[in-house]
Parts: sequence; structure tokens; C-alpha cells
Amino acid sequence: MSNAAILSIKPWYASQIKAGTKTIELRRSSMGLKPDDVVLVYSSAPDQQLAFWFRIRDVEALPVEEMWARYSGCLGITRADYDVYFEGSESATGLHVGDIHRLTPIPREQIQRHVPGFVPPQGLIWLREEMGRYASLLSNLSDPLPKEALPQLAFDFFPKDSRGR
Repeated sequence: MSNAAILSIKPWYASQIKAGTKTIELRRSSMGLKPDDVVLVYSSAPDQQLAFWFRIRDVEALPVEEMWARYSGCLGITRADYDVYFEGSESATGLHVGDIHRLTPIPREQIQRHVPGFVPPQGLIWLREEMGRYASLLSNLSDPLPKEALPQLAFDFFPKDSRGR
């Protein structure tokens, strides 16, 4: 079973993921994310919008130096910025990006209409824990999240397919 979460990513890195040139999102820990989980990307300031979602193909933790040596061409970050981000850390976690699903962007103001009091995550927001609060927003995504990533939702939440199912 997979889960879904909203993850804040800086616009520069989010745009690289969306373009397919950054195939590993770096974090200091996995934050509990696993392969097959779905990440709904909140592109942080100045964009401040939900931009796309992707499925995690793999989660890999490696020593900081080994992550750079093995994957530097996939990380979308300079060595200097990488060193600053991982300063004091022994390991680096890479979220390997799977299929990317583009969305009609949803700006923060519109998110807040669906989710009063919405505050962009500093890390991530697990949708399994916040489901009732986010149902209206999720039902308005131009490319809905997969059913198996939101098992707590009623079946009729998802749009019917072309055969009325």
C-alpha cells in the first residue's frame, strides 16, 4: 500500500524535476516516505503553488560522499550547495522520482479556499492524517492522485471513468 504527502520543494528544484533533468530529490532523512508513495509537490516561494505530483520509484540512503559520487548528475544541485545542505550529516537520502503528473497549478490562495488555514509544509504533510481537511482540494486536482495512495477515501470520491465507473 502506498501513501500520499504534500512536500515543499524550492521552485528551482521543482522545475528541474518537472522537466525531468533532476531525477533524485534530496533530503536529510526519508521522513517516512517509501517506494510507491505519491508526492504532491508544493513549489515554495515565490511560486507558492501545487505544481505536479510524482510517484517515488525508490528511496535510497547513502553516506553523503557516496550519494554525490554516484548520482551528482541526477541531483540538480551544485557541489557547493550540496555541501552546505548536508553539512553535519553523515547520510543523504535520495527520493528517486518515478512518473511525473503535471497539474494545472493551484496557487496558495486557491489552496486556502479549499483548506482554510493552510500553511505550506516545512517538511511534508501526510494526507492520510489530514484526509478530511484536504478532500475538497484533492477532488479538484487536474490529474487526480491514484486511488491506492488514498485508501482512506470513499470510493465515490474519485472521478468516474469514461464508462461511468
